[in-house]
Amino acid sequence: MRQLFTALLFCLMAPSGVAFGQAGEAQNLSGRIDYAIAYAPFLHALVLHGGWAPPRWRPTNEAWRWDGKSWSRWDVKGVPSFAHHTMAFDEKRNVLVICGRPTPHEGGEYQIWESDGSTWSRKADVPVGPNSYGDPKVTYDPRRGRLVLYVASYAGAAEVWEFDGKDWQNIKFAHQPVRCDDNGCLFQYDESIGKAVLVGESRPTPEPLAWDGREWGMNGGGGTQTWLWDGKDWVQGTGEQPPRAMWGGMTYDRGSGQLILLTTRMETWALRRARWEKLSPSTSPQPAPNGFIGLSYDPVRKLSLFFGGESRPSQPEKEWVYPSTTWIFEAHSWIPR
Repeated sequence: MRQLFTALLFCLMAPSGVAFGQAGEAQNLSGRIDYAIAYAPFLHALVLHGGWAPPRWRPTNEAWRWDGKSWSRWDVKGVPSFAHHTMAFDEKRNVLVICGRPTPHEGGEYQIWESDGSTWSRKADVPVGPNSYGDPKVTYDPRRGRLVLYVASYAGAAEVWEFDGKDWQNIKFAHQPVRCDDNGCLFQYDESIGKAVLVGESRPTPEPLAWDGREWGMNGGGGTQTWLWDGKDWVQGTGEQPPRAMWGGMTYDRGSGQLILLTTRMETWALRRARWEKLSPSTSPQPAPNGFIGLSYDPVRKLSLFFGGESRPSQPEKEWVYPSTTWIFEAHSWIPR
């Protein structure tokens, strides 16, 4: 798997030093990938949690908040350590919700954690079980007041679980969406169409480290698929699909009233009337390609942003780059911070 190969590579290459996320580090947000990010109204800020980075490749328990200008540590009791996880804000219960595995490259049991802003607590009721596989994805449906969780199954299918504030329910459906496995997918509720949107990659044999003659494959398969979830069944989206989307980022931009997707080629797309359209911003994020990011919308400052990522250069012998730049998207342009 990509993360296991990367971990072994950097353990061999990196000098000894302080482990990523270890107490005593300078209070600066360092480059990382596979973190979770969501807006928390009780903080009036975007929260970035977890992730991992070279040289140690250990999931971190760091939590950071964005004040519109810079990141600062959000120190709260009981923060769990995760990477390759997912996070959403439950508006009905006013809590941040995390789902993932503390050791993603080694498997292990899935866990759900919640924070009310003062502490984190692990929940006993976890719908994702041993038959599930890979990275789960969760989003919040404000129209129905439910958390919606998507996860792939070892049986070759996908599962959907919904939480109504009291219980998790396994939702049965007639049509199977794309199956996102080892590195998950993009999953976000679109308020303009009233449906949750799943973007993934259909591929028979995952090979994330493949070289296609132009760039290292930020996804390596048979093409992007978009599926729409209305609470009862899946419907596949039609029209042109964003290439190399799976390891990019996606968020609903309330300011413009549309879902925004940033691919690993740093191309910006918008979902309009359930069809993707490629945008032409005046500037795009650098470096490119770049991936394994989280994109989220800040409703107070009316902008979308992502941090860090993993950039694989066109020359295979070059080292991969882990930038520590925050990019914000507003007024049809990407701006570094």
